[in-house]
Amino acid sequence: MQRRNQILRAGGAAALCALVAFTLCLPTAARAQTATLHEYELKAGVLFHILEYVEWPAGSLPSASSTVQIGLLGQIPFADALQVLDGKMVQGRKLVLKQLSDPAEALDCQVLFVAASEKPRFAEIVAAVKKHPILTVGEVDGFAENGGIVNLLAAQNRIQMEINREAAGESRLSISSQLLKLAKVFPR
Repeated sequence: MQRRNQILRAGGAAALCALVAFTLCLPTAARAQTATLHEYELKAGVLFHILEYVEWPAGSLPSASSTVQIGLLGQIPFADALQVLDGKMVQGRKLVLKQLSDPAEALDCQVLFVAASEKPRFAEIVAAVKKHPILTVGEVDGFAENGGIVNLLAAQNRIQMEINREAAGESRLSISSQLLKLAKVFPR
């Protein structure tokens, strides 16, 4: 079983690399017309693969419902691009997305996607979920450096990942070394 998971993760790392590399091959005109929509489609794909490489502590995932709750906090342009994740399966669990209005609502989630619109409240949001087994995912410069766990940034027609290993450790989340190899890691 462990060998099977290693093989699956290796294939997922290749898929994640291929997804990021694919963005570099798109025609310029297509990128110019749908840059923002395209960015969120890529973020959804990258987030899906990231979830394959995160382990939550025993007992932190709901046992009865076999779901992974992804909370969406803030105003997300092209949020429909993220909705494609709703109902997908990761690690044998169904992903369920829900819109949140307050960081305290994230305590029922395993993943918290924090929109750029929430930048003024980053400190408050990170403090509200700190030390809880919640994978925080942001999309603005400085998110990972300031206590968020994963940051997905649009950079030169691709998505760049930043990961804060210290914040992941405080949340008792384990992130695969294969994923860390693909990211800019904090603290340096």
